[in-house]
Amino acid sequence: MHRTTTAVALFFIFLGGYLIVTAMQLQTSSGSLPGAGFFPQVIGALMILLATTLLWKGIGSEESEFQLENGGAVTGVILLVLGYLLFWDMALFALRTAVFLLLFLRFLGQSWKASAAVTVFLTTTIVVAFQVGLRVSL
Repeated sequence: MHRTTTAVALFFIFLGGYLIVTAMQLQTSSGSLPGAGFFPQVIGALMILLATTLLWKGIGSEESEFQLENGGAVTGVILLVLGYLLFWDMALFALRTAVFLLLFLRFLGQSWKASAAVTVFLTTTIVVAFQVGLRVSL
């Protein structure tokens, strides 16, 4: 059994369960549109599904020595997520998300050009999907 993989999988199984349980207190639909509780429940269910496959892999593998090859990138991404959350109410969604995605992709070793292209595409797609498709202002 690979303890680290198993521990991470269990954490995400519990986090997914928490999302589902807390989202049950919200409406899952609002007329013909998804309600506030719909997406957290879907994300929680997907998280549990993915974490269960990770748990299965962790239980079926042998323990190996823990090595952190990309410590700088991992630390950078953790700080980036914390920064994104800190600026949640202080900056525009599109700007905050674009900066997050651009820096995230750079931490993963992508070129500036590829990172910028993916950032513009994803940020635009998300904003348009929410504002036009769901009629939710970001």
